[in-house]
Amino acid sequence: MNLRTILILGSLSAFGPLAIDFYLPGFPAMASYFGTDEKHVQLTLAAYFLGLSLGQLAYGPVADRFGRRIPMLVGVTLFMLASVACAFAPSLEWLIGARFIQALGGCAGMVLSRAIVSDKCNAVESAKVFSQLMLVMGLAPILAPMLGGVLVSTFGWQSIFASLALFSAACLTAVALWLPE
Repeated sequence: MNLRTILILGSLSAFGPLAIDFYLPGFPAMASYFGTDEKHVQLTLAAYFLGLSLGQLAYGPVADRFGRRIPMLVGVTLFMLASVACAFAPSLEWLIGARFIQALGGCAGMVLSRAIVSDKCNAVESAKVFSQLMLVMGLAPILAPMLGGVLVSTFGWQSIFASLALFSAACLTAVALWLPE
């Protein structure tokens, strides 16, 4: 498996942790914006975890039936559109719903990246590739809170979701161009 494919799959695998750790510094700003407390903003995190859990159950059977590429493209597109919906959320309830949908899309990368590696590699190569994916994926929880904090303090909490939309658009382009079935 070449470096470009590993970077693409690693980025897709990072959707889940990135979308969690990246927006946590924005909780106080979101609470202020929506006129509520951080306890209620935490419902966006609960909705995300619920979507992540349910989505992982669905992508395996869907990918077995339709292949890896189409569900990946659909999932990344869903994540991107939901990120835009989060950035423009007019209410906390809207943000909670958009976060649930974002998670449904985001878990496509987590599930299908592993399936692609298993499809393309033998057992020895799979172990090597999985460790490389974990390295790429492991950067998300390290860098995301710091970058999220900078974005929130500079541009507001909406910039976190706008950045996630741009990141997912770049990933969508990479999948469309360089990730065959």
